[in-house]
This record gives sequence, structure tokens and C-alpha cells, in this order.
Amino acid sequence: MTPLSRKFLGDRIRALRTERKLSQEDIARALGIHRQSVSLLEQGKRDLTALELDELARFFQSPYEEILGDSPQKLKELKRGSKKERRLEPQKLRNLLLYILEKVGGRPNIGETVLYKLLYFCDFDHYEKTGKSITSLTYRKLQFGPVPRQSQFNPVIEDMLEHEEMRKFPQPYHGKQQIRYVALTEPDVRLFTSEELRTIDSVLGRLGHMNAVEIEEYVHGDVPWAATEHQKPMDYELVHWRSDPYSMVTEEEKDRLAEAAQCEDLAKHLEPLSFEEAQYYESLPDLRNAR
Repeated sequence: MTPLSRKFLGDRIRALRTERKLSQEDIARALGIHRQSVSLLEQGKRDLTALELDELARFFQSPYEEILGDSPQKLKELKRGSKKERRLEPQKLRNLLLYILEKVGGRPNIGETVLYKLLYFCDFDHYEKTGKSITSLTYRKLQFGPVPRQSQFNPVIEDMLEHEEMRKFPQPYHGKQQIRYVALTEPDVRLFTSEELRTIDSVLGRLGHMNAVEIEEYVHGDVPWAATEHQKPMDYELVHWRSDPYSMVTEEEKDRLAEAAQCEDLAKHLEPLSFEEAQYYESLPDLRNAR
């Protein structure tokens, strides 16, 4: 969906929810997602899948057209988008790899397995904060941690090797064979937003010193990995169930987000302050003396 249609859909869901005197928590329970995801949905910062649309229609007891605003085209877009779930951004992936290698790739601990986990935390941490991953890679749960979907990851790597943007080679490391990558060109940081760069730098600052065993043990405590079946894709939505030290959103920030969403709901249904009412409050002696 385009950002415009996401915003339109978010407004429709908010209107239907408030009309029925429901909370975001009610919607979250009905869809099986976190309340913060509902907030992002209503703000137009998160996509609604076709399966979620089905659940929402049943919960609201409304036809699709009422939710989508009488637009068959929006339903086609929604179903088409849900089949892909999220579209890989190969240029961002290629430049994220180059950025990571530029910053920490020279360290002896940064082999292929560590690189996979750094990519995972960049994508999942950013999704927790913004509702959107950086590269939109799909990650699967394996015994030693998340791995990118090879049909997405390998073509980007092969193209980078072919164009000599990086080099890949084996190297002994503590008695084992380690696959390493070396960047041969600089990343184009203009492809990243300032917030994305902050996420990436935060991940590298926190985890870039860990070796394969350390980061493997660390990722095993993260909810998206722990809650996913072996070899299955890891759902980005699971980040909203994180706790310390994995959560990128503090409890205070979560409370502020909830409060802001409630205030936004209330403000939409309040009539604007009339000129007469404003004059009345401005004329109160207590307010004049407080200036």
C-alpha cells in the first residue's frame, strides 16, 4: 500500500473503532497483535494484511467495503500486498551490508554468522520503533539464531561479489573455519533515514563486539526467536512483546505512545474552541494574573 492509502485505512479503522466505543486493546486482542501495532495501523504507519482484514470485518461485523471506504481497488492492493507481506529492498540491504562491514567488518569476530544476527537486530529493532524494517528481509529461526531467507539474500551477495563491491573468503578463527566479508566500496548512506542510521549504529555499538557464541546466546533470549517454531519465518510483530534488554521502546515510552494515541482519539471528537469560549477563558482574572 502507498502511505496515502495506509493513512486513509488507518483513519477508517479509527473511526469504526470509536463509533463502536472500542479501545485499541480490543482491536489488538481481536487481531492477535500488540496494542502498539494497532496504534501504528491507525496512524498509517503499518500495513494491514488480508488475513487481518478478514478478522477485522468479522469483529466489526461489517463488509470489507465499509472498512476500505467503498474502494474495490484498495481491496485488490491489500490482497496483492499481503501475498508478498513485505517487499525486499535490495539496495538498502546491499548498502546496509557495506555500512556494517565499514564500521565493524575489520574485527576478528565478524564472520558470516555474526553478520546475519547484526542484520536481524537492525531490521527487528527498527521495526519495533517505527513499524517498518530497514531491508524487509525475511528471517527464519534456526538452531544457532536467525538467518536471512536465502532466495532474498544470496542474489544480492552474488551481485555484489560480481561487481567487486565486496570480497568473501574463508579464514581460520579459534580453530574453526570462518566465512568473512570485506567491503571494497563505500556505502551510500543517503539511502537511509537519520532514524535508520541511529538504529544501525545502536546495534553495532551494543552487539558489534560479540563473537558468534556470545551473540547466539544473546539472540536466544529475544522474543521473536524464542516464540517461533524451528525453521519457520520470524514474525516482525513479535518485537512488541519484548522486554529488557531487547526492547528498543522503554515502558515509559510505551505509556506515552498509549497516552498520545488516546489523546489523539479524544481530540478528533472534540469541537474546536469557539471564539466566545476562548474570550471567556482569556478574561478570567486568575489567568490574567498568572501571566
